[in-house]
Amino acid sequence: MKIKNGYLLGILFVLLPSISAANFLDTEIGARQTGMGGAFVGISDDASTAYWNPAGLDELKNVELVYLYGRRYNEGGINFFGLVQPSTSLAGGTWGLFCLQEDIVEVKDNIPKRKGMEETTISIGWGKKMNGGFESMPFGLLVGANLKLLKTGEINNTSRGAAIDIGLLLKPKEILPGTKEIKIGMILRNPLRTKIASENPASGFNLGFGVLMDKKINLGKGIELSNIILSADADHPEGESLKVRFGTEMFVNQKLFWRMGTNDGDIALGAGIIVSQWQIDYGVSLNSPKASHQISARLRY
Repeated sequence: MKIKNGYLLGILFVLLPSISAANFLDTEIGARQTGMGGAFVGISDDASTAYWNPAGLDELKNVELVYLYGRRYNEGGINFFGLVQPSTSLAGGTWGLFCLQEDIVEVKDNIPKRKGMEETTISIGWGKKMNGGFESMPFGLLVGANLKLLKTGEINNTSRGAAIDIGLLLKPKEILPGTKEIKIGMILRNPLRTKIASENPASGFNLGFGVLMDKKINLGKGIELSNIILSADADHPEGESLKVRFGTEMFVNQKLFWRMGTNDGDIALGAGIIVSQWQIDYGVSLNSPKASHQISARLRY
């Protein structure tokens, strides 16, 4: 399939008025990521990378698009659209765009109530491998940043703001036996503490660790597991307690994905299937009292 990049950008800008965005700083975005318990900062290897850790953008080899729809435990809806363009001549790195929307829901006496408001975030991210001058170091280094623009509120009561995220990704050159790749990811959210109207959004720090195993596991009866990923995140939003997340993903018979994890104590499950250049994913986080669901379609070419 050959699609002109200009057409993709055109599609994006047509969608911008109707696509909006979720929590400005820290929301689990992606059906795949939800199924892995939200432990993805150290993985960062698909079209949602512009959101999770822009340093991973320069790892992507293909143009990717992703669309996501989700329903959260508080009855709020999520829409997400992402586009990644690898290895451009502009600034010598990889660029990513995303748009993200979440309905604003107020929970009172354990009863969710939509307030007729939504948040919309539009972001452009950039990532680059810092190979030159770092050959002698024991790890590869990737850096990245996001510029995020936020609009939140009702028609007659609108607030706007901006924030910058800074991401790093380290890849040790000496890996452990049985592993194909090890990654350590870090992201600083809104370190400049920019304001939205009179409010000052909290900053945050997230440290992630990911391992891609080099082993295939045969379970018998024609079932083979491969491309096994183990991941863990430690997330510390300002003013909140530390959140710990764990996740795993495995490829079953080169056709299906199976995922599971835990998100700060909540169990998460997910699955996916590859059909030609498409990947369809579903993830659920079993929050209390209601679960959160996300489904996505990703095109890679």
